[in-house]
Amino acid sequence: MTVPPVLLKGDELLEHDPGAQYDTSRDLSKYLLMHYGSLEENFTRTSHPLAYAHGYCQRLSDLLQSCAASTGTVVARALDVGCNVGGLSHALSRWVRDDVLGVDASSRSVGIARELTANGGGTFSVIEEGPFYREVRIRVADPGERARVRFAVGDANTLQAQEHAFDAVVLSNVLDRVWRPEACLAQLSASVDFLRAGGLMMVSCPWAWLAEYTPPGEWLGSSATRTPSAEALKTLLDRDFDLITESDEAGVLRENPREYNYFESHVTVWRKR
Repeated sequence: MTVPPVLLKGDELLEHDPGAQYDTSRDLSKYLLMHYGSLEENFTRTSHPLAYAHGYCQRLSDLLQSCAASTGTVVARALDVGCNVGGLSHALSRWVRDDVLGVDASSRSVGIARELTANGGGTFSVIEEGPFYREVRIRVADPGERARVRFAVGDANTLQAQEHAFDAVVLSNVLDRVWRPEACLAQLSASVDFLRAGGLMMVSCPWAWLAEYTPPGEWLGSSATRTPSAEALKTLLDRDFDLITESDEAGVLRENPREYNYFESHVTVWRKR
């Protein structure tokens, strides 16, 4: 029997980690659980009041697949911007035909996503209480059951053009964490280097703006005109895209068995003209 690689050990979660936010061992453990953990591994019981928020990555993938089917869009290649530890990339790979590329600014997150992909899974530790933790084992689909999955370190504001444009691009919980969100979107609308004409783009964001990530002058929306970020996004994208669907999707990050961080992302799917 193959022994799964250890992605994060319990003692790593107990040490002080001075790394950047979203890159500490505890944060990576929480995201691994959100991206790959089962309902039972996230909650103490299936009747937990937040159980409906489980499976955020899979729900986004299912929604994009449904939009591809309803619009007759063939998705051979997909780009997942802000992929973190790769759960959405792997969910996409179960129905995208040929190739999925996940890009994230965190080299630690990308390294873990690559290791998971190369080994078909792995084990990591999650905090239970104080110094106590438990191990969680996860698996990803075998190569014969999915498209090719690759991961790269990259900045969402300066995406690197590929040899061929993508048929679908996902920006999941990243637009309110980039320096210039409007410029980030412009990369996908202004040319066909990243997203082809007729391709799909999903934008999922809780609009949780923080000045440490995005200067207030760059935030989408305006307090002066009382324009929320969701409406500002539509105004920007209406020039080059047609709106296919709009919804709210819940997600949850587990801190410990009695503490959870809940969020709701505004989700839109667009087709490029």
